Amino acid sequence: MATLTEVGFYTRRIIKWGAMGLVVVMLIPPLWKLAKRIYLTINPPPPPAPTVRYGKLPKLAFPEADSNYKPTYRLETIEGGLPKLANVSRVYFVTINKSRILELEKIKPKARTLEFEQDPEKIDEANYKFTNPNLPTELAVNIIYNSYRYTYDWRSDPGILDEKGVPNNEQALLEAKSLWQNLGLLADDLANGRAKVTFLSGATGELIPTISLSGANFVRVDLFRADKDELKVVSPKGEESPVYVILSGSNDRSKRIVEASYSYSRILDNDFSTYPLKGVDKAWAELQAGSGYIAHAGAAQAVVRKASLAYYESGTPQEFLQPVYVFEGDGGFVGYVPAVNQEYSQ
Repeated sequence: MATLTEVGFYTRRIIKWGAMGLVVVMLIPPLWKLAKRIYLTINPPPPPAPTVRYGKLPKLAFPEADSNYKPTYRLETIEGGLPKLANVSRVYFVTINKSRILELEKIKPKARTLEFEQDPEKIDEANYKFTNPNLPTELAVNIIYNSYRYTYDWRSDPGILDEKGVPNNEQALLEAKSLWQNLGLLADDLANGRAKVTFLSGATGELIPTISLSGANFVRVDLFRADKDELKVVSPKGEESPVYVILSGSNDRSKRIVEASYSYSRILDNDFSTYPLKGVDKAWAELQAGSGYIAHAGAAQAVVRKASLAYYESGTPQEFLQPVYVFEGDGGFVGYVPAVNQEYSQ
C-alpha cells in the first residue's frame, strides 16, 4: 500500500507532466500555422491558370497616331530598370445598349434640361442632333452607346471673353459634377474618381491652357474613373478624359457651359475573365519598335521614368475593358502598349 509521501510524489509528477503536455497541445496549432505560412512564403503555390473565357479579344481602338513623331527611347526609372508587374490581369465585359425603341424617349428629358425643346434631327439609326433656334447650341447623342456632346458656339459671342465669372477649381468641379448629376449620368466611379481642372484662354479663337484663373476665359474639368483593381483607367489622350465640361465666365445659364462631352461605358464588375499578359519587357521592346500608341508626345528622345499597368478606356465604344502597359516620361510623354498576350488578341 502506497504511503502518503509516495501519493504526493506521483501526484506532483502527474500534474507537472500533464501541464507540460497541455501547453504542448495548445502550441501545436499556432506553430503549425506559422510553419505553413513560412513554407508558403518560400514556396508559393502557382497562381490559377487564366480563364480566357471570352476567347480572342478584339484589338484595342487607339486613335490614329502622329506619323511624324518617331522618338528614340531611353529608360531611366527609379528601379534602374523595368519594374516587376503582374503577368495576369482581368478583362471586363462592357455593356452596350441594343434597344433603340425607347432610348430616344429617355434622352429627350435630358435634352430639355439643356434647353432643347424640339425633337432632334435623325442623322442615322444611332445618332441624333438637337438644336435650339434661339441659341447657338447643339447636342449630339448616340442612343446605342449613350454618348453626348454639347456645344455652345462661343466664337459667335465675343463678349463672352469679357465675362469675369470664371469659377475656381472647387466651384468648377462642383458645377461639372452637378451637370452630369442633373442629367442622371454621374456614375459612382466618376463621382469618386480623380478630376483635373485646367484654365483656358480663348483670346486667339482657340482654347489654350493658361497658368492661372486671372488670365482665363474658360475652365475645363475632366472627370476620370476611380481606379479599378488598384489600376488607373486611362484614356486615348492621356490627361484628357472622355467625360469633361468646359465652363465660361458668364453667369447667364444658357452661356455658362460652352462644351461638354460624355462617353462612358458601363463595366460589369462581376462579368470578367483573366488573361495572360505579354510582359513589360516585351511591351517595352514593342514601344521602341513603334508598335505602341503615343497618347502624349514629348521630346525627340523620350526619357521614360515609369512603367505600369492600367485599364484602357477607348474614346469609341468597346466591348471589353482591357489592360495596357503605360510608359510615362519627361515632357509629359505617355505611351500605351496592349498588355494581353498576342495569342489571345485578334
